[in-house]
Amino acid sequence: MKQKTYLGGLSPNQFLQRHWQKTPLLIPGALKPTDWILNLNELIELSQSPDCSTRLIIQKGSNYQVAYGPFTKSEIAELPDKNWTLLVQGINHVHTGARKLLELFSFIPFARLDDIMVSYAAPGGNVGPHYDSYDVFLLQGSGSRKWQVSGSHSLDLIPNQELRILKSFVPEGQCEVTAGDILYLPPNFSHYGVALEPCFTYSIGFIAPIFDHVKSEFLHYLDAEFELPGIFQDPTRKATDQPGLIPEDLLQAVTEQVSRIKWTKNNILKFTGEFLTQSAANYQSLPPNILSKKKFLSQLSSTSYQIESTVKFLYREQFGFIGGNAFKIPTSSQSIFRQFANTRLIHGHAIQPDSFLAETIFEWLSQGYVRSIKT
Repeated sequence: MKQKTYLGGLSPNQFLQRHWQKTPLLIPGALKPTDWILNLNELIELSQSPDCSTRLIIQKGSNYQVAYGPFTKSEIAELPDKNWTLLVQGINHVHTGARKLLELFSFIPFARLDDIMVSYAAPGGNVGPHYDSYDVFLLQGSGSRKWQVSGSHSLDLIPNQELRILKSFVPEGQCEVTAGDILYLPPNFSHYGVALEPCFTYSIGFIAPIFDHVKSEFLHYLDAEFELPGIFQDPTRKATDQPGLIPEDLLQAVTEQVSRIKWTKNNILKFTGEFLTQSAANYQSLPPNILSKKKFLSQLSSTSYQIESTVKFLYREQFGFIGGNAFKIPTSSQSIFRQFANTRLIHGHAIQPDSFLAETIFEWLSQGYVRSIKT
């Protein structure tokens, strides 16, 4: 892969080998301020969408107050001149320029992608010294911010706080960033960013499954996937003088039944794909598509289809996964489905009207997984 300016002149593989999950990287002038730049009024308007979640952080001395939005322009206008931050999660779901930013990072699997959070901070605005358990690219929008970073000190948090603020923070390095600069931070690097003037920061985050959560979800999957029929019976039971003791035959019966629960490689694959593509809690499905099948097919060649930004579409082997559901892809369709999953966009002229893909897209339109774009 070619070298990328927004990766500090490194190719994606060079960046992954040298920095990903290893060391921070400051990239001055990584991106030119273009259509991803927002102003405060635009951010407030976008934050009203149900696909976004909003928090307001106000610092008063050593205390941080947290309120949850969305907030109106008049409410924001009443805030003090300094020491507050507006955080809006999921901006890539509602803003085309922000969505395009994610395409720059498609060298990282979509299974790891979270979303873009945009923060606006008044002078002095910050969310306290903290760390994240995921990789993040901090892209500076308009204005400037001072970052302090540390990688070798305690990650203990102040108890009983709504924000995850570190008990102690000793910076090992610092920088000032302006529009277009990127600071990449691996997981568990503590950092503290303070606005030097009114400014925007775009946090491009990459999630990683927490294994204890995986365990819980997999047990739910097994419960839905497998059934143990029957009921324990003991017609030859004899009287006992130790009624508090678990009977040996009951314990043995449970042991035998539980040992029947077995899973295959395909079970693990299907679970993983369904788990990774589950919709976020605040995802709002689109109104159902009302096109008839006949009209859909008549418009097919002049329409493109794009996976909705709130939806993950992944594949592996003969399976596709979307919206927390697994489906089997016929061998003849696997190549075009993989192309669709990798680019998240497909042109209708590449789709055969009588194909499995055409049938699938028609269903996905009604489920809100894809949107149609006239070409």
